[in-house]
Amino acid sequence: MQTGTHSSNPGPIVDVAWLKTHRDSTAVRIIDVRPLGHYMMGHIPGAVQIDINAIRLPNSNDDGIAGFIAHARTELQGIGIQPGDQVVFYEDYSGSSAARGVWMLDAIGHRGGMMLDGGIRAWMQAGEQLSRDTPFSDSSTLPAILDRSVLVTATEIASALENHTNVTILDSRNDAEFMSGTIPNALHLEWTHHLAADGTFLPLGELRTMYGALGVTTSGSQPVITFCGSGYRSAHTYVVLKALGIPEVRNYAPSWGEWGRRSDLPVEVPRYR
Repeated sequence: MQTGTHSSNPGPIVDVAWLKTHRDSTAVRIIDVRPLGHYMMGHIPGAVQIDINAIRLPNSNDDGIAGFIAHARTELQGIGIQPGDQVVFYEDYSGSSAARGVWMLDAIGHRGGMMLDGGIRAWMQAGEQLSRDTPFSDSSTLPAILDRSVLVTATEIASALENHTNVTILDSRNDAEFMSGTIPNALHLEWTHHLAADGTFLPLGELRTMYGALGVTTSGSQPVITFCGSGYRSAHTYVVLKALGIPEVRNYAPSWGEWGRRSDLPVEVPRYR
């Protein structure tokens, strides 16, 4: 994928060349979201590690959202993330955990999140070295204020369906999950279709064509809502659509984990459409 090279606004996806050029900047922070054991075996120099899978949002009521924001703030303050930092998340490849980190920063009002295209595999394939040193970071006082423009709740989706509001709902799960039940009127594109065989993103032009076939374009005026099972795969879709310049994208982070267990919310079985 062709990614930006201007350090002030590189976009939500950066490549190894960008990270090599900018990683020594004091305003660039690198976060490894792989398991701790993998991190300790070797990581990109300067990277710190967090357990992104522990920062969950199981339901979209006020208490659930408040707990998520508080947990994200605590984790990011603990590794010294500051306002204005450019934060690059990575894992083994261009995966959903790194994408979740980008969305998480957006959700707490910090718009400096990016993910490394190809992850640590691409870093090593470029001939770059790994480190086992664990950087020390002073804690920070990073603020965290919910940005509702990137998060949608079950209540808001249900209201949009009931009132026939013009929204596009995208299911990022696999075929079997989708066919077993989905949010009514949802379109379906599994998140893995974003990736080439080597785990990097497909070129933006191919991704634009892929979503254009679903009617999701930069000229579209209606919001796009992404969801999956627990908000990670849908964060991947969120990042792709953000990279494509889709004007309004919101992640339903509790996703099917909340929607599917609530008897008051409608479910559609696609084979009966």
